[in-house]
Amino acid sequence: MSSFCESFALWASGVIVPETAREEARLALLDTFGCMIAGWNEPQTRAARGAFASEDTATATALILGTAAHALDFDDYEVPGSTHPSAPILAALLALTRAGNRPLDDLLDAYVVGFEAITRLGAWLRYDHYNAGWHATGTLGSVGAAAASARLLGLPAPTFAHALAISASLAGGLKAQFGTDAKALHAGLAARAGIEAARLAAAGATGAAGAFEGRFGFAALHHGANADPGEVLARIGRPLGIAEHAILRKPWPCCAYTHRVIDAGLALRPRLTDPADWVRIVIRMPEPYFRVSGFLRPTNANEARFSATYCALAALVDGAVGPQSFRSEAFLRPAIAALLDRTEVDAYDPGPVLDDMSPDHPDRVTVHLAGGGTLSETVGHVAGGPVRPMSPADIRAKFAACGGDDATAARLLDPDADARIGLGPVLEGLALAPLTQKS
Repeated sequence: MSSFCESFALWASGVIVPETAREEARLALLDTFGCMIAGWNEPQTRAARGAFASEDTATATALILGTAAHALDFDDYEVPGSTHPSAPILAALLALTRAGNRPLDDLLDAYVVGFEAITRLGAWLRYDHYNAGWHATGTLGSVGAAAASARLLGLPAPTFAHALAISASLAGGLKAQFGTDAKALHAGLAARAGIEAARLAAAGATGAAGAFEGRFGFAALHHGANADPGEVLARIGRPLGIAEHAILRKPWPCCAYTHRVIDAGLALRPRLTDPADWVRIVIRMPEPYFRVSGFLRPTNANEARFSATYCALAALVDGAVGPQSFRSEAFLRPAIAALLDRTEVDAYDPGPVLDDMSPDHPDRVTVHLAGGGTLSETVGHVAGGPVRPMSPADIRAKFAACGGDDATAARLLDPDADARIGLGPVLEGLALAPLTQKS
């Protein structure tokens, strides 16, 4: 039986991507560009730009762009692998196209291949990989970026397989870093690793064909149970992962595990009176989700984005959550501190089987009122998810709110527009230059 590397490379190097898949990739590209704009001057991105001010390479560019895309935690995500796929994949692809124009369809096709790698590996490792403490955007994202880079570079199947094998040794990312700048850097590091793996393979470097299988392979070491890909190999491209698994896009710039409590808070807001009458606020959510979003009293913006308690209160008090919600004057205000004293979390055990963002294990926000009554709202299906997706119009509106211009949006979404794209003109159009800055 062929290995994962060999099977995936054989498929990916020759697959013809249908236009329907390219359309979804176009939306991912637009949404991720918006996130790059919004995150361009965040501390993590400034650090990356400053660290590589003397470099003008694809790998440095990839690290910077991936970090920018993920800096506000506003970028898209997917369920099988529990990753933010577009940040590392597109950061790598855009970095590789920076030097000159490439057909946009080539970039879109490579994105579809990278997404396939992430979702098939995610189905193999399951939520156990993420739940064990790996930040899958850094681990699976490195492999996805390598697959996308190998496709864009036109590597033949044997060389492509070596790129995937090498990427397995470059993959990394710990959930222990959440609440710090390193979390966003994981996306940039994964993008850089993907380019490095593909270029090393193109230059003749080899990796083990069975790098993902066996006792000492990627799956066993990152998952701890199932080292056999089983049915995963048969499902590569059948159907395409981008058709089978929704790309979940974010209406709010914070951890996805805060989104259902935000949604519940926004639904409750019109029915509530003065916060002084809220004697107790109870947030009920699955313990594995709270484990990620459990900064009870955030002290910085990174922690605030991963605070289910704060995000719920921001929705309840302000009736809106946006970039302004994660400024210190918002999450450190006395009114919020007072409400945090009255907020508790009921983190419940979802049982032995749990998928990411499972609607079968919902979140609930309950406000106990001074008069003795209670108001409660339960949310199972996350906003931006497969049941409640953001429309193309919503994505364009988000792009504009992030600072993008309508002409760029129209160009990227129109399949009949200029079919060639380079990163340089796009950066100029989105006012992201200079790419690096002196520290």
